Amino acid sequence: MPSRWVILAWANFALAVAAVLKFIPILVSLRHGLVLSPEQIAAGLGDQRLWSLDLISDTPYLVCVWGMVALWVRRQTGSPRLIPWRDAQQMLDEKP
Repeated sequence: MPSRWVILAWANFALAVAAVLKFIPILVSLRHGLVLSPEQIAAGLGDQRLWSLDLISDTPYLVCVWGMVALWVRRQTGSPRLIPWRDAQQMLDEKP
């Protein structure tokens, strides 16, 4: 596989990792409870909750771009490169 496809596969993998990491702030925010008390809102936790919800609001677009790039790489190279450090021969050897 040409090196440009490997670079694109790594960039697409980084996009998938970024989409997953975007959920960390909402998980931290939910640690304070699903419903925030007035004291927690006054302490600034309400603003943090809004920021974390805004952060994950565009995740469907990231997943759509990731999927389209993954399909394009597969169409161009003939092998799915969802895990970029594995080459095509390793994936073929593991198929039952």
